[in-house]
Amino acid sequence: MRWTLAAVLRPLTFVLAIVAAVITGNRTDSFWFGLLAFVVAVGAGRVVGALLRNRPDRALRKAIWPGAATGYAFLFDSLGLPAWATFFVSVIAASVTKGALARAVPRRRMVIRVRSGGWRAVDLDELLP
Repeated sequence: MRWTLAAVLRPLTFVLAIVAAVITGNRTDSFWFGLLAFVVAVGAGRVVGALLRNRPDRALRKAIWPGAATGYAFLFDSLGLPAWATFFVSVIAASVTKGALARAVPRRRMVIRVRSGGWRAVDLDELLP
């Protein structure tokens, strides 16, 4: 049931990301801050989807980028960078941060079972008439 709930929530999180982008863009009078809010909200929606699928390790890894992008956006905006530069520098810095921190987050190991002995070798004489 969790995967169906996550599949139903995906369009809802997309709509909420659009709403967040419009509200942010209108309040700041900046297309770039609205676009950054949209990208961050989509990333937050991916975190929610991973939590609904009961994958907290994946949710933590997915939460690194939106959190870093938000923090860098506040930092670079307070430093006085233009909105377009804040967008690009925040996206690049958040990507570098995710690349550096993703290795520190533990991953859940997938157990793959291999069935042995169930297959037989096919002879070339069986294939050709």
